[in-house]
Amino acid sequence: MSSDTTARIDSVHVPSAPQSAARIDEGAFVPIHGLDHWLTFRGDDRANPVLLVLGGPGAAPTAWASLFARWERHFTMVQWDQPGGGATQAKNGAATGALGIERLVRDAIAVIEHARARLAKKRVVLLGVSGGSILSLAIASRRPDLVSACVGTGQVVHWERQNASSYAQLLARAHAAGDAGAIADLERIGAPPYADIASDVLKSKYAGALTPAEAPAFADLLRQSASPPADARYIARGFALGDPRANAFAAYEAMRGEILRFDARRLGLSFRVPMFFFQGEQDLYTTTDEVRDYVAAIDAPQKMLALVPHGGHSAFLLSDALLELLLAHVRPIAVAAER
Repeated sequence: MSSDTTARIDSVHVPSAPQSAARIDEGAFVPIHGLDHWLTFRGDDRANPVLLVLGGPGAAPTAWASLFARWERHFTMVQWDQPGGGATQAKNGAATGALGIERLVRDAIAVIEHARARLAKKRVVLLGVSGGSILSLAIASRRPDLVSACVGTGQVVHWERQNASSYAQLLARAHAAGDAGAIADLERIGAPPYADIASDVLKSKYAGALTPAEAPAFADLLRQSASPPADARYIARGFALGDPRANAFAAYEAMRGEILRFDARRLGLSFRVPMFFFQGEQDLYTTTDEVRDYVAAIDAPQKMLALVPHGGHSAFLLSDALLELLLAHVRPIAVAAER
C-alpha cells in the first residue's frame, strides 16, 4: 500500500542539533571506473544519515558547502563533481570520455557504494536536482538496496510534455503581464520541441528564471563559492575549474537527445523505496502538473508531493525550506533504515 500526501509549506522552522566530536570534513579524488572523481564528505556527526546530492549534466556541487551548511547538523552531506564538471573535469579533461544517462547512473551507483563503505552505512538518501532527478529515479528503480529514500526537486518526469506545458504557461503569463519582450521571444521560437539548442536556451531564460526568493540565495551562493575559506577541504587545490556554466552547457549539449526523450514511466511505476517530490510552487521549467500526475501513478511504500512556497525551478536554493521537509518526512525514514 502507498500513502499519498500533497503539502504546502507555509513557514520554516529548522530545529538545531547538538554538535558532536564525530564531525567529518573531507575531500578526495576517488577512482571510479578508471577515472578520478572529486568527492566531499561533510557533517557534524558521522552517526547521521547520509545524503547524496545529484545535479544535472556537468554538475559540480562540491563548491556548494555554504548552501547546505545547516544540513550538516542532521545529515552527512556527500557531494560529487560529475564527469564534465568541477574538479573531476578539471583533472581529467578529454580523458573524461562520452557523457550519457546510463554512464552517469553507473558512476553514481559506484559513488554510493564508496560512500557506504567510507561511512559504514547501509543506505543513502538521494536528492536529485533538476537533471539530477533523472539519475535519482533511475538509481531508486534499479538499486533500492542502496537507497533509504529518493527525493526530487525540479523533477524531470516526461520532458516533452513538461516542455510543452512550460511554454504554454510562460506565454500565457507573458500576455497577462503585458511583457512585450517575452511575448516576442517566445512567439519567435514557437512551441517546442526545438531542433536547435539556441531555442532551448532562449526558452530557459524565462522558464528557469530565479524567483525573488531564489535570487538573493543564488547571489549569496556565488559570493561564498568564489571566496571559500583558505582551509576549505571541499576545494580541490591546484586545479583551474573553468566556467561552471560553460561546463554545464557542454554536458547538456552532449546529453540533450537523451534528456529530450526521457520518460520516467519507462523505469516502471513500482518503487521499493519512499519517493518524495519537493517542487517549487512557481516552477515553470519542470512543470508540477506532470509531476503531480506521476506521483498519483506510482506505487511506493510512501510517496509525497510538497510545494515549496516562493520557489521556482531552483527551489533547492531555499535550503531552509527543503531542510524542514527533509527533517519532517525523510530523515526519520533514513534513520530507521540503518537499524
